[in-house]
Amino acid sequence: MNTNTHSSTTASLSRRLLTSVRDDLRERREARAVRRRLQRELATHSTRAEVDDLMALLHHQESAQADQAREILVRNLHRSDKLAS
Repeated sequence: MNTNTHSSTTASLSRRLLTSVRDDLRERREARAVRRRLQRELATHSTRAEVDDLMALLHHQESAQADQAREILVRNLHRSDKLAS
């Protein structure tokens, strides 16, 4: 392997690594934006009745977004309970 081939291979690996890191960062930003939007949408649902209704709707849902919604709803309920105490 000569110096030019080695440099070319190293540059190619560097570009692929940089592309991979950028893609990963973009995916993470998008996931955070989706989570923040879901938090905003569910922020008004904090009473036991509202949370129970939404949890019933989510009961058979098996997705990451449904899991996030459940977590957010439980957190809203806990926050509401603390404020009521």
